[in-house]
Amino acid sequence: MDTAVPIEEIRKVASLFPGSTFVTVAEAGHGTVFTQCGASLASQFIETLQVGDTTCAQTPETVWPAVGRFPLLAAEARPAEVDPNGDNRIGVAERRVVTVAVATATDAFQRTILGSGDGVGLRAGTFHTDYGSDAWRTTLTGCAFAKDVIVGGTVIWGADKTFVADLTIEGSGTAGGTLHVEGAWQAPGPVGKFKISGSLGGRTVAALVPEG
Repeated sequence: MDTAVPIEEIRKVASLFPGSTFVTVAEAGHGTVFTQCGASLASQFIETLQVGDTTCAQTPETVWPAVGRFPLLAAEARPAEVDPNGDNRIGVAERRVVTVAVATATDAFQRTILGSGDGVGLRAGTFHTDYGSDAWRTTLTGCAFAKDVIVGGTVIWGADKTFVADLTIEGSGTAGGTLHVEGAWQAPGPVGKFKISGSLGGRTVAALVPEG
């Protein structure tokens, strides 16, 4: 099994066991047995002394988000995609605001995971997280990921990795309004897209932003 130890070193250990089967689980990180694939293979081996089908090891169980952009102003952000299943009426400028607003919410959760339940936004504001067994609930107060878009509201990250946010948007970089965000975050499987609805400047929003 693959862990955070270099594969070359693990192969040396595996070679000490004649007839062993070496399985690398894609993107497993440290503690391979804690992935569903790793756990299944280990259980199967204990029960039958056979590794069996290892194809699950070829596909990452979770695709961790890479470091994204940190736009100083909303105008420097990538615009959110238009949701083809919605009735989007905002232009490119406000779609950039949508991207920034979602980044503000996910950034707060990144900081919550790395720190404590209380913290500050990238460029302004504060957040507070209440930890529950079924979900974490974060309240944003005047948070800014880009300095000209101020975000408030609540974000709920469920134990099942669902992500739901209701945000108020204001600042010099936007006409302002409210956004509702739904999707999944740091969930197993391929990276999907957040679905964003609401209105900015009195215009309907129907947009998509990558969940990564």
